Amino acid sequence: MLSSPMILSLIVTLISLGAGIMGLSIIKTRKILRFFKTESDKLNWRVMFSLMVFFLGGYLLCIYLTINKLFDWIPLLTGMVFFFGSLFVLFSVNTYYQTLQRLFLVQEQYRIAKDNAESALSQLTETQQSQMQLIQRETMLALGKMVAGVAHEINNPISFIYGNLQYLRQYTNDLLNLLDTYAAVYPNPDDKIAKALAKSDISFIHLDLPKLLDSMESGTTRISEIVESLSSFSRLNESEYKKADIHQGIDSTLVILQHRLNRFASNSKPISIIKDYGTIPQIYCNPRLLNQVFLNLINNAIDALIEKEVTPDSNLDEAATIWIRTFQSNENQVTISVTDNGCGMNEQICQSIFKPFFTTKAVGRGTGLGLSICHQIIVEQHGGSIKCVSLINKGTTIDIILPIKK
Repeated sequence: MLSSPMILSLIVTLISLGAGIMGLSIIKTRKILRFFKTESDKLNWRVMFSLMVFFLGGYLLCIYLTINKLFDWIPLLTGMVFFFGSLFVLFSVNTYYQTLQRLFLVQEQYRIAKDNAESALSQLTETQQSQMQLIQRETMLALGKMVAGVAHEINNPISFIYGNLQYLRQYTNDLLNLLDTYAAVYPNPDDKIAKALAKSDISFIHLDLPKLLDSMESGTTRISEIVESLSSFSRLNESEYKKADIHQGIDSTLVILQHRLNRFASNSKPISIIKDYGTIPQIYCNPRLLNQVFLNLINNAIDALIEKEVTPDSNLDEAATIWIRTFQSNENQVTISVTDNGCGMNEQICQSIFKPFFTTKAVGRGTGLGLSICHQIIVEQHGGSIKCVSLINKGTTIDIILPIKK
């Protein structure tokens, strides 16, 4: 049966295909050998390569024996193939085992490196948070001390002036009444007194001096209100968390920033503030920290309005304005919304502004901590939320949502 030409052709074809496959395996093995740099790594693959060359020779020998019908040699060839085949399988399994060992070792090293990287990143984040908190506390404490000191220094002389204005008004009235009485008793004074009266324009003094005293009283009252706002902003002598009036904190912050809103240093028009205060209850919070949030947000709004003035293709016909709106969004929350019609920003920047050390300002003009500190104060220390919506050349709105915590 094996001598049948058809069977012999089929056997030769199958053996030839096997030889071709083995030849491809030899080519692949030569390529694999190039990946290894040391002889110890190459050893198993060199043995496998040699065995595959032997198998290829065996295939060719088998084809020769089959074509020439030398079937007596086939059992010997089969035994050799089984023996060297078992060696090939042994080295293949051993090589696969070593490869798996290296793979698992690399995976373990990768896992350890990943854990170390995550731990380092966590430590870095904690360090950044600690630095931010330290900067926040030191900045606010220094600002509060400075504001409280300025308020105290202003308050002393203003209290002195304000307290003596009533006596000055009384003394002035007495002197004017005395002059009126003297003029009534002596209607015809001598020439020297008449010249002095004409030179001093006593009639104008009668009319203007009360107005002057009223202006001085109004000015000292206004300064006293500013001092009170400064003291309210600093809040150094108050407990950290308490029930507080949000509107009072916003108003005291606006007093601190009045010089930027008026923009005395330039010829630009002042920035308008439109307040739309709703009816909201006092909330349990740290008013000193919230004042810092309001300070940072309004400062950024002012920067955006100034930036818009120097941006090409901006709509400068629209008056620079900041809208501050408060309302009770639901039974347990209040919302503070700060909107400006400044330069705005794209969505990518808007999503990154609360990240630590992220800033769009030029070097030396911003640290990237202002809004990240705001986020930390609102979210982590008050359990609220803060979000930003912005359009380029249209403006920005930042909403703060705080729990009431009755």
